[in-house]
Amino acid sequence: MSAVDPNHPDVVSFMALVSTALGQFLPPPKDVFNFGHGDPLWADKTLQLAIQGKKTATTSWPTPDPLYWGVGDLSVILDGQGKPAALMRTTEFVKCKFKDVDKGFALAEAEGDYQSYREGHIKFYNEVQEMSKPEAERQVFGEESWVLCERFEVIYPTYEGEKKEWEAGHDEMRLKG
Repeated sequence: MSAVDPNHPDVVSFMALVSTALGQFLPPPKDVFNFGHGDPLWADKTLQLAIQGKKTATTSWPTPDPLYWGVGDLSVILDGQGKPAALMRTTEFVKCKFKDVDKGFALAEAEGDYQSYREGHIKFYNEVQEMSKPEAERQVFGEESWVLCERFEVIYPTYEGEKKEWEAGHDEMRLKG
């Protein structure tokens, strides 16, 4: 499930702003989330990498079942304060064991080299389990864990084009929220 209901007023307002900026009707997003499972600094850092086009992939675990979004669907990326900040379109999904994630995908996450990606994800997912689940419900993340590898493109704001307009609107949304 999405971190935030796609019908939340902030999401609806953001989608209206993006529709106007892009000059086209956009369907509601299928997913609303932030990178980093609630770490505000990490969420903001990775959001900026995505807006700049440096981060074009993300790994999900545990894999959603059933999967509620697909290739071509839109998702809203939240900033570290939980406010809508960017709109992305999914371009590819690959479900595989973590040990089979290829180097190209890992590097597209823009979180360091291949080894850093591997070590960082193992540490991160296991820490999330420890912080969010009672001991009896925890799963151990490792090489045999199934992950969802998603490639995406940020369609708003574009780094060159709407960035200043977005920043002004985003600051205004923060002041209201």
